[in-house]
Amino acid sequence: MADSARQAVGMLGSRGACLVLSAVTSAIIARALEPEGRGIYYMAVTVAATATALAQLSVEQAQSALWTDAERREALTGNSVPLALSLGTVGGLAGTACVAMIGPDALHLPGLSIVALACLGVPLGVAVNYANNITLLHGAPHVASRALLARAFVQCGLLLVLAAAGGLSPIAVVLVWVASETVPLLALVVGGGMPVRRPNLRLARTTVITGARYHPGPTAIFLLQYADIILLGAYAGAEDVGIYSLAVILAGYGRILIDALSQVMMNRQLDSNSNESVEVTVRNTRIAILLAVASGLLVVLGAPLIVVAVYGEAFAAAVPLVALLAPGALALGASRMPSTYLLRLRRPLLVVTPSVVALAINIAMNLVLIPEWGAIGCAVACSVSYLLLAAWQTRLFLREARIPARELLPTSADLRVLLTALRRCGPVGRPMPAPSGQPTRGPSSRPGDA
Repeated sequence: MADSARQAVGMLGSRGACLVLSAVTSAIIARALEPEGRGIYYMAVTVAATATALAQLSVEQAQSALWTDAERREALTGNSVPLALSLGTVGGLAGTACVAMIGPDALHLPGLSIVALACLGVPLGVAVNYANNITLLHGAPHVASRALLARAFVQCGLLLVLAAAGGLSPIAVVLVWVASETVPLLALVVGGGMPVRRPNLRLARTTVITGARYHPGPTAIFLLQYADIILLGAYAGAEDVGIYSLAVILAGYGRILIDALSQVMMNRQLDSNSNESVEVTVRNTRIAILLAVASGLLVVLGAPLIVVAVYGEAFAAAVPLVALLAPGALALGASRMPSTYLLRLRRPLLVVTPSVVALAINIAMNLVLIPEWGAIGCAVACSVSYLLLAAWQTRLFLREARIPARELLPTSADLRVLLTALRRCGPVGRPMPAPSGQPTRGPSSRPGDA
């Protein structure tokens, strides 16, 4: 357990750098575009991200489910990028066509061109998701972390250059977002040792069919995270989206520690026998709960101090939104490992049903609350539906693993393990060498992380 915690903390050097770069990127965009311009940028990227989620057909879920068959792993790895680029191209074209049909004005966008530009990133986004998942399944989360760090560095660097030249606009920021998507893909293909070969078409077909069985679940989870943005944009406008999207990003910062731990443990959850997988899930969920509580307090207490100072007075309304969003976002993060365990059971309804119900509740609450309360109602609906989904997924895990709920309550021993792991880390976030000699192994949340 201590080794796993040390591995997770060992990833925080690159994750911490990503956090800093993301904060700088957010500040550049906020200061240059103001709430309305930021809202236009974010809405265009949200359309592209939605097209990405729909086009990928939950192939990552299929990869994880099929990974238990060791003979398929090499072909799954080789198929990931070609299959992603094919599906992503179709998704990008479909996303652009949908906005053209409903009209950009319905989403308070200045025209179709900014959406078409954002959708150029759809094939790249699908490929990054597939390649990142394969890298994690190979037990190399440090490669995935470095790829995300490279993307954050390039995105921030390009924006700094454009800001210094006075050339920032919503379209320019979208263009930078698309360009930065190429960086993690190259890093994952090269650093992850993914071979470039002719795809195995039979396995590709099996993977897509398997993923399609799971697709309603991940699609519902994705829409659960993005429906609020789309509905808020339709009812309230770009300025409210700009403020609300900043609050979403800030609340999401609290999940960095939890996501690091989840990525480290993903390989062990899916590659071990059932009993060991249950044990790994239980012990690390307790650690994740501790991290969620600590991170939530830091995010909620820190928001009033940094929002106006970093992003400007125009974004002051984001502070109460962070406090409303944080409980749901962190609960969903803490339930990530129980939900991963459900994948190994290869029973799609366990994944699909809670997600679809939570999405329906989210949309219904947003339709009722946004017209009356605007972004505040949107945040309440989002947090309540996240909490419901997290509780349901955790309950399903407890039932399938046949363990009592008290097993997930953190203990003083869990706290000592976490604190010990933190103390053993060097100043740049790398763990000190473990006695066993085991090497260190290393999300995004919403589009752009900005």
